[in-house]
Amino acid sequence: MHHARAFVPAFVAFSFLACASPRPAPAVSTSHGPATAFPNPNAPRHMYRLNFTVSGGAAGETNGADGTYSMTLEEGRRGEIVSGANVPLSSAGTPRMDVGLKIKATYALVGDDLLLDSALEVSSGESSGIHKMSAVGQALVAPNKPAVVASIDDAQGKKRYALTVAATKLR
Repeated sequence: MHHARAFVPAFVAFSFLACASPRPAPAVSTSHGPATAFPNPNAPRHMYRLNFTVSGGAAGETNGADGTYSMTLEEGRRGEIVSGANVPLSSAGTPRMDVGLKIKATYALVGDDLLLDSALEVSSGESSGIHKMSAVGQALVAPNKPAVVASIDDAQGKKRYALTVAATKLR
């Protein structure tokens, strides 16, 4: 019984210290990669404007996906751009599917550069069905310098898309 009395105060003291001790910085999971730990979760994070350019398609074809798309992101946050249409898969009108362009991105700073996790999806409705191409990956992007972060060729070799990004620091 004497040992139990000594154990209770020691247990209470240990529990109090465990609750009061600082916890490690939380990990922020990126959309396509491993978690990135931020040294101080309360410190303001960097913010960048990401200007994406999608170019390509079939030779001589003007494509609805071609163009420039922008998003402003805080480090560790995810962003998404969607542009397209919801089309019926049959003449009956149901079911339906979204086709067009989708860009997803998140980044973490590595020195002065951005480690960009990105995903590009381009889809279209064709007479033979839905044609879809996608690319997911990482790229190291230097601020204010355009970089190709993804390039896709379709299986028949008729279409090619390139995704270029330029990052501008806002804070």
